[in-house]
Amino acid sequence: MSRGGTGTKACAGHADGLRRAGFRVTPQRQAILKVLEESDRPLNVEEILSRMPEYRSGIPTVYRNLQQFAGQGWVESIIGSDQVMRFVRCHSTRHHHHVQCEECGRMVEVEGCGLAKALEALGSRSGFRITRHQLQLFGLCPECQRRGR
Repeated sequence: MSRGGTGTKACAGHADGLRRAGFRVTPQRQAILKVLEESDRPLNVEEILSRMPEYRSGIPTVYRNLQQFAGQGWVESIIGSDQVMRFVRCHSTRHHHHVQCEECGRMVEVEGCGLAKALEALGSRSGFRITRHQLQLFGLCPECQRRGR
């Protein structure tokens, strides 16, 4: 299942976003964003590279671009249960979380949180001023539920 548009329209959108953020528009940067856009599950760097064989990029280049994209809020890094860092394309400009299917790996973005009061209470009890949080949610997607998994 695709997260968004593909082809020329998506590439044009990536180019515009890259320019607005002050990045040089390169085929590699556009390809990284396109690969993540077309994936419905988080991908590690090797998986991203394998899906863009027409572009000559190395692992350090892909990591560097992913870090820059994360700084813009375009991607998030997620550590899987296997302790491998994977990346997912983010579309929301507001606070959000991701829910991942434990069976097939599909991931969706969910806006909102509802943890403000709980975080405030945790901050009071711990003495910390909580500045951010990362929450990973897991479950079974509708398709896997229908299949009886």
